[in-house]
Amino acid sequence: MDLLQFVEWVTQISTLALLASGIPICFDVYRTRSVANMPFLFFLVGDINSICCLAYGLLLDNHILIFLNAVGTALNTVYVIMYIMFCKKVIKVAVSMTCSAIYLAGVYVYLYYIVEDPDAISDQLGLISSVLTFMLFSLPVLEIIDHVKRQSSEGMSLSLLFGSLVCSAAWYAYGMMLKNPYISFPNIPGLATSIGKLGVLWWYPRQPVSKKD
Repeated sequence: MDLLQFVEWVTQISTLALLASGIPICFDVYRTRSVANMPFLFFLVGDINSICCLAYGLLLDNHILIFLNAVGTALNTVYVIMYIMFCKKVIKVAVSMTCSAIYLAGVYVYLYYIVEDPDAISDQLGLISSVLTFMLFSLPVLEIIDHVKRQSSEGMSLSLLFGSLVCSAAWYAYGMMLKNPYISFPNIPGLATSIGKLGVLWWYPRQPVSKKD
């Protein structure tokens, strides 16, 4: 097994593990009939991102991108459906789903009716997927800010955090080895936020700091 094959295996295993992290959340939602702790926006953006990356993988004929994003699309779609089933804020969901559909339709029209050239389509779709992944991996910054404000690392999962770090590092290395910036670049915020979370976990206690009168 050469280095590229090793990185591919690490990338696949770590990505599948992270994608499956929403399954326990779905079981909890089904059990409690509450979506209070379900990150709907994260799953929805993740679904859109998986669809775009799947299309990009098909254009590149890259089996790693195709397989992982096909799984990602399937799982994120299930997570979104689970949220819709138990969410009482119908208008919020309807607006989010409509915006997502308009976005995907807009991307399709832009690529196949404006860009048209096959090589340019691949390049533009890679850029669009890269920006979406960058935004998705930047969302944990808000979580870090919240933990710092509370001066607590309560709620952080060390195993999930370690998995995120390994996954981002693997994708970054994979992109660098393929010399594809659209794969490597978006994982920089993933690495940065994972390291930032490790800092929060090391610096702050598990329980919130109580304010003295």
